[in-house]
Amino acid sequence: MQGVILIGGEGKRLGDITKNYPKPMLEISGRPFLMHIIHNIRRFGINRILLLASHANHVVLDYFKDVKISGCQIDIIIEKTPLGTGGALVNAYEYLDDRFYCFNGDSIIEGNWLDLENIVSDDNNILIGLTEVKDSSRYGTILTDKNNKITSFQEKTTSSKKNNKNFINGGIYNIKKSVLDTYNLQNLSFEKDILKKQIDLGKVSGKIINGYFIDIGIQETLLEARKRNWNNGKKAFLFDRDGTLNEDNGYTYKTEDLVWKPGSLDLIKKLNDLNYLVFVVTNQAGIAKGKFSEVDMHKFHNNMQKELNEIGAHIDQFYYCPFHKDGIIAEYAIDSNDRKPNIGMLDKISRDWNLDKKNLTMVGDRDSDIQCAKKFGIKNFLYNGVDNLVDCFNSL
Repeated sequence: MQGVILIGGEGKRLGDITKNYPKPMLEISGRPFLMHIIHNIRRFGINRILLLASHANHVVLDYFKDVKISGCQIDIIIEKTPLGTGGALVNAYEYLDDRFYCFNGDSIIEGNWLDLENIVSDDNNILIGLTEVKDSSRYGTILTDKNNKITSFQEKTTSSKKNNKNFINGGIYNIKKSVLDTYNLQNLSFEKDILKKQIDLGKVSGKIINGYFIDIGIQETLLEARKRNWNNGKKAFLFDRDGTLNEDNGYTYKTEDLVWKPGSLDLIKKLNDLNYLVFVVTNQAGIAKGKFSEVDMHKFHNNMQKELNEIGAHIDQFYYCPFHKDGIIAEYAIDSNDRKPNIGMLDKISRDWNLDKKNLTMVGDRDSDIQCAKKFGIKNFLYNGVDNLVDCFNSL
């Protein structure tokens, strides 16, 4: 999938700090806010990212000269003159997929926005991830009917609507490229010019995305973002792969051999919707033993992600150990601390994602999985390989 991030705005409401500096590049917890967005969308399987830059774009170009993200292609398109959010998309037209995800560069929803896939249809040209706030005066309110169709978009107001529930645009879109076909290259607002027209045509739907939302567009919320401990308190499930999530055929690596265990797809979707992180923790000794390559394994994982994406679900990251002391491939023939029942992969997850052990649960079908979890000091569940995994989750 392709992700497009709009980062060209001037951020005038933040005053002098964005006069010569892009708002999405402001530092939040030691890195630009933009990197929090990129990290968030990478979790969902997006590995091609297009940055649409304008204001103070030299800052963006300088930063990404030295920053590389493994497995992710990042391209930057610079506007010669400011074109607004809509004009930026028209300017990037030839680089866009027929359907792509688009994100505002100054806001984030830490929820399962991939669930928008479940309302993709020929009757919808644009899908919007909605979020709920008490005071919508900064954003404008969105109204929907019982079928998720957006019926109206009320502009920002000066009056406060505190203590009422209001749905607002969360700054996440799934867009058909064809909606841009009729626009010339000029300064356009995506919300006021393009989105409003599609709403009037009845071609826009929205869905509530449950999860933490923040927009760093004003001093108050920028301060909130800087004070927040990102990832603190998050819960995660760590799944063994073969025999737990999918059928184990002995060195399973061919994409056509992917057969999901009963309830595994539904459980991952359920955990995504509850905002649990989901990881795969898998020994892949077949690589060391020359049965298949790391490339083969990555293809298998990409296929797992693809089938999950089709139901609006995802795995946040795959952790694997290709090593085995009895391997025949020299570079992999070592006794690694990553190989379960050793705890190397679990330790990496905890450190990489700043997760507390008390919030981790390991699920596997072998004693080595459970031994690994016990060594690391986290909750665990031994799956019998037969029962529906959703039922197992409900019994925990």
